[in-house]
Amino acid sequence: MFHSPRTLTTIAILASLSGCAKEETSSLPLDGDAVTMEWDKGDTFHLAASYRRTNAKTEEGAVSLDDVAAGIAVPTFGEDWSSDLIWTYQVVESDFVPSPGDELYRFAETTNGVAALAVIKARLEGSLNSDAVMLESDPVIYMVFREDRDRMVGLISFINVDGEREESAYGASELDRSWSTLSQSMLTDAPTYLAPFSAKWGNDERVLENGSAVTSVKVDEATTDVFYTDEMGGGTVVSRYEAGQPWPTWTTSGNVDVRMLSMDDVDALRMDMAGFAPLPDDEDFDYRKALQTAIDIDSALSVELEELASGTIEASVEQAYKPWAGDWWSLKKGNLVWGYDDRRTFSDEIKEEVDPIKKDMDGLSKELREMDEDAENREEKVEEYREKQKELVTIIKDFYNGLLADLDGGKVVIADGKISNAEAGWEYDVNELSPMDKFALVQYDDGNTHPNPFLISGWEILNSYNPAGESWWGHCNGWAAAAILTNEPREAIEVDLGDGKVSFTTADLKGLLTESHYSTRSQFYGERYNGEEDDLSDLTPKAFHQLVSFFIDELGVPMVFDTTAKEAVWNFPAYAYKMDITETTDPNEATKVNVNTSDADTLATVDGIDAEMAASIVEYRYNNGPFQALADIILIDGINEEAYNGFETALTLNPTHRTFDVTARVTLTTDGVDEDHIDGDEPRNFTDTWKYSLELDANGLVVGGEWKNESKHPDFAWIPYYNTSRRETGGSENPFLSYGSLLEVVGEDIERR
Repeated sequence: MFHSPRTLTTIAILASLSGCAKEETSSLPLDGDAVTMEWDKGDTFHLAASYRRTNAKTEEGAVSLDDVAAGIAVPTFGEDWSSDLIWTYQVVESDFVPSPGDELYRFAETTNGVAALAVIKARLEGSLNSDAVMLESDPVIYMVFREDRDRMVGLISFINVDGEREESAYGASELDRSWSTLSQSMLTDAPTYLAPFSAKWGNDERVLENGSAVTSVKVDEATTDVFYTDEMGGGTVVSRYEAGQPWPTWTTSGNVDVRMLSMDDVDALRMDMAGFAPLPDDEDFDYRKALQTAIDIDSALSVELEELASGTIEASVEQAYKPWAGDWWSLKKGNLVWGYDDRRTFSDEIKEEVDPIKKDMDGLSKELREMDEDAENREEKVEEYREKQKELVTIIKDFYNGLLADLDGGKVVIADGKISNAEAGWEYDVNELSPMDKFALVQYDDGNTHPNPFLISGWEILNSYNPAGESWWGHCNGWAAAAILTNEPREAIEVDLGDGKVSFTTADLKGLLTESHYSTRSQFYGERYNGEEDDLSDLTPKAFHQLVSFFIDELGVPMVFDTTAKEAVWNFPAYAYKMDITETTDPNEATKVNVNTSDADTLATVDGIDAEMAASIVEYRYNNGPFQALADIILIDGINEEAYNGFETALTLNPTHRTFDVTARVTLTTDGVDEDHIDGDEPRNFTDTWKYSLELDANGLVVGGEWKNESKHPDFAWIPYYNTSRRETGGSENPFLSYGSLLEVVGEDIERR
């Protein structure tokens, strides 16, 4: 089942599309054949990926002041997707069989000998992309595949963070099974979703060794859609496979849409991007070396059965990386613009004009969000909303552009700790201004006047202020990312302003950090619940348990949860957990041997199965995928029905070997504090308790589980990666507040390293 209207629309649109990157092969696959991809060394293809932004509390798309003024802004309500990133994939190795001394040998060694490997390099070309932040980060991703199963065994990422190369490497150890965490999840921005081995061309349904379902739906003789599970996030993914193609021609999940581009598409993009200089591709990264210290993703996501048996598991990130508590900067109050704690700021000069218009816009916004897309009067309401936008932007531009002109012309004066306009009859203490008005003054004083720095507040009024809206709208996603990625501001700082100084309080600093991290690059797991048509439990207990074990325990980094399973979004950083565990295993099931996951030595311990039979069972499932019924063992040469009847009761296909009830108490930093709150030795926090069952296979890999309370559990999780310090907007949604400019004010020591 799909949870995203966008996904359903995409399926309908693409139902008639055919091949993209390569000529279709003359030999079409037969129904029931294993789904495969075709590539050769030197092949190059391009993928366009769009990412859903799910962590924001607002439901309206941001618009620019200039576009509204020009009448070309198009208001959007509901889901928010990014523009396409165009990834260039190049096959740099194919049909490579490593020797025993090669670093890649361990990934190629199988029970049937040494398999051939392929390596694909993914990168962003400047001639195809205009996202300055991503181009600056210059991601280069290497994917190592075992070609006989079209599954990833290694994933290495090199990325530029503020001028320094950082690498992340993941390897796999469960190499002979159908499912693949590396292939069935997204650990980087580069698309890596691939259907599990044993997915079939044509119409087919099957169950993998870990219990997850794979469904194939035939589109035409050369095209099949495969539905499968995200092994990290738990959601549904669908990939379209076309005969002769080197990659799925289309993939969609709740959080990403990917499509393969034709060469005509690529040529057209290059023409459109002619003014952008391409990045040189002359840097070779030692992905082989990186793989030697790679995190074993399968081991990291497995659970030590002895640890579970102890009854308690605890983990916490180190003290230096615990996220700080801070206010969530409610959009209803708009304190980043108007000031907190009853402060007076020069933006107050237009507040009485702004509020009635914004309240009308909020009312129209609510109507539009609740209105069907094809409602008869929808266009009329949209046009009414746009007219209100234009009216508001006229007020904003007249005031803030006038302020800039009056400062340049001497009508507005900064002196003796005041900013004043004698002609207009107003005066304000610079130390009492709102965070954004202070920042704008400093930018002006530093000569950064193009664009007008005072429009930082104007943009915020237009896009992130809703005086009549639901009170829960706010900047909690920006605060959560900032609290993880930066050190807590614990002291006010003074910055030069004219002949004097202006003081940025800790609240000012936290507010600006919150806004500048509003759209930080992040990886999402699970999907936002938007209403009855969505799956309330798409972030499964399996996904939750794996995520906290991997990020908090294994990597030692905090992560963010939307802690409510309903429509409202409350983002809080989690940094510790304690799990109380009770075993509930059925002793009769625990004694059975799993025919889909056990090695030959274990199978040979079953009465009636000798070493030769055990080897034949392992070889059969390696070549064909997991057994769908125990009786399929009879299909193997050398095993007859009489022999099968002798050992049938000792075997199982059920992946669950042991079961547990878990009460997870997760420690999260709170945003329920005043703007000027400073943490003590421990961040101000609270504990959420989530209860679930957990199912594990014989090796401790999580294969299932259920929430004890259908509506009391996290909705989705996300990991903020980094925030760029370039002078473009970076992680700030507000284009007049770049993180790089903010760092020039607060100092680079604010960043956590």
